[in-house]
Amino acid sequence: MANTFKKVIDRMMWVQVAPAPNAHAAGTSMCSDMRNDSSRNPFVYNLISNAILNRFNIVTKGWQLAASNPLTAGTFGAGSTSAFAPSFGAVGTIAAGATTTSVILSTALPTAVGVNMLANRGGSGELGFKIRIIDTTAGKTEERLIVGNTAGTTPTITVDAAFTFTPATGARYELLCGRLFMLGAGTVAAGVYRSFEPASNTLANRGTTNLPATVSTDSAILVLDELYVPYDHKPGEGMVKGSFTYDTGLSSLTATASGASSLTGQAAGGDAVVLVNEYRNFQIRIVQDTTTPAAVGQRRIIASHTAGASPVYTLGTAWTTQPSSSAKYVIEQPNLIVLRTTGNTTTYTYNYTDATINNGTNSIAADAWSTTYFGAGPAANAAGCLWAPSFGIQPDVARNARHSFNFFFRGGAVTLDVLDIAGGTTGLWTGAITYDGNVNSFGAGTTGAYAPFGEEGRYTYVNVYVATQISQIYRFDAKNRVFSPYVPTDFIQSGTATVGGRTAAYCAIDGTDKYGVVLLQSQLATISQELIPLV
Repeated sequence: MANTFKKVIDRMMWVQVAPAPNAHAAGTSMCSDMRNDSSRNPFVYNLISNAILNRFNIVTKGWQLAASNPLTAGTFGAGSTSAFAPSFGAVGTIAAGATTTSVILSTALPTAVGVNMLANRGGSGELGFKIRIIDTTAGKTEERLIVGNTAGTTPTITVDAAFTFTPATGARYELLCGRLFMLGAGTVAAGVYRSFEPASNTLANRGTTNLPATVSTDSAILVLDELYVPYDHKPGEGMVKGSFTYDTGLSSLTATASGASSLTGQAAGGDAVVLVNEYRNFQIRIVQDTTTPAAVGQRRIIASHTAGASPVYTLGTAWTTQPSSSAKYVIEQPNLIVLRTTGNTTTYTYNYTDATINNGTNSIAADAWSTTYFGAGPAANAAGCLWAPSFGIQPDVARNARHSFNFFFRGGAVTLDVLDIAGGTTGLWTGAITYDGNVNSFGAGTTGAYAPFGEEGRYTYVNVYVATQISQIYRFDAKNRVFSPYVPTDFIQSGTATVGGRTAAYCAIDGTDKYGVVLLQSQLATISQELIPLV
């Protein structure tokens, strides 16, 4: 359905949905899957306390308890937060006996699943989780939706359409169900940082070494996931679209040369227009290589690269198997979580993949935090801090706006900083940048969510909370650095300003049309409202 909204004449409105089961309180948070296609997880997750994790079905508009005791350590409150990363939900290898329409898992899932449980991931129930098969015999990467599975931890999985090859024994599988990552507050110990994997409903402790001794004040998480892409790309196509089609309808770039620790890009089209180091600290992933099949599936961080036609990407670590000179690849975000927390300047970076991430200078082991991978911020964060990414945009011709720019409202003031993850070996922070609309102070009660689906992926929607004030909804344009007023809610919020995330954004899909939807829970209340931004 085409957007027929008439500017100035028509009016956008917030619409109340079912109230949340629990009221907003200090440290509660909301998050969602920011993929822009039907593979996205159809739930908004609402972390209420160490004891309660709720979820909101974005299709049916109903609430449900997702898990009990999501956190098992710390003292829940200011500083607690959560975020969703869609990659690396469950990974492993497959057993013998695959066909073009089914695979048998060899590496066990963390929790047993019931019959056909993976064929319904929620929403309106018609779509299953997506599985990616990386086959180093065929030299191909292909993704399919699950339409059936047997019970247990090593189920036989049936997919909706045939693979173009019969997956070999030992081929890698990746369930693209994602994981919810949750950080508690108070004293850091095992159980204060955990994940929830929605395909098998598994809660698990995650690494805490290098986190601050105590989490407090307020926190904000930035997810740099390979499946988070520009608004007009599909997950799996990366940040720069190529002309080669791999799998069924996914675009990739085509290499023109390779070395032991390098890859050379296209002479024309695709990445032939990149600027020097525009995608430093992003990853290259080999998605197809039928000449050198064993090269497929490798991920490497870009340490540096040249500009223009046939850019040469120097990698953080050497290839295990050097790709052919015609390998197909994508340039993606590096599968890292970036955290600002506890009123300090440290940039905490977490690797949620199953392998070490290495940019040639710094490295982070799997399930580990680093305090030096990205440099320290220009000033401490404060209450009301939040991230406004820009991965969903298309850069302007002059590259004044880039996918590597991640804006950070530091809280406690109007000040806006930006972390350019490609700006140096450890990224580059720039403090107190100039932007239009810098008059609204971010403090306790401020909350926001990025919506990289519609409106060219430019906007983060923000509630700058001021008790009983009518106009307190705004949005930040990451491409043009403008903070402007937006559609006010009819329900007037009130009460003492309290830290905690109360917003989420998700993609509504109608055929080929995509719309962003913003969910807002009212301050210290259960009242929940949705808005569809149309202009």
